[in-house]
Amino acid sequence: MIGWLLLCAFAALTYLYSWWFLLVVVAIALWKLGRWHFYSSRPWKKVHYPMMRAYAAACGFETGRAEREGRSFDVKAALQELLRMVNPKVGLSHAALIEREFERYRTFHDAELIQEYLTESKGVPADKTVPFMEAVRKSMSTFDNGLIVRMIIASVIEEQFSPRDRGEYLFEVFSGRGK
Repeated sequence: MIGWLLLCAFAALTYLYSWWFLLVVVAIALWKLGRWHFYSSRPWKKVHYPMMRAYAAACGFETGRAEREGRSFDVKAALQELLRMVNPKVGLSHAALIEREFERYRTFHDAELIQEYLTESKGVPADKTVPFMEAVRKSMSTFDNGLIVRMIIASVIEEQFSPRDRGEYLFEVFSGRGK
């Protein structure tokens, strides 16, 4: 929002005072274009960033609710709040989607999707994916709230785009780029 206001302000200054302000207009426009391209270049980025911002708010709501009620933070309640806030178009109820993703997390259901993405899209030979897949399996051996949130986001990506995009997103998450 501030970027757009700056762009408008410097465009007005260019018109009213001097053409030198046009340099600032071009710089801000290029910055805004770069941000737009970054956030809309891949299908998973269109879903990941808005849902992570919404999850931060949902965590705040759940933390406040838990403190008022004298209980500990419940990740399932925070995920329910996230899905209620974002209201993605999914074929399941929010509770069923959360339970399905918890089960997929426990069984490492997405191993084939990630491996398929690596071999088909990245061109990695199947035998070279084994160390990465073992590292992923090891990281999923303990429960992680941040990872289950990304699994919920992966489910929304799968519903809105395709299972292949889910595999790409999970690869990006496990390789450290899906933050």
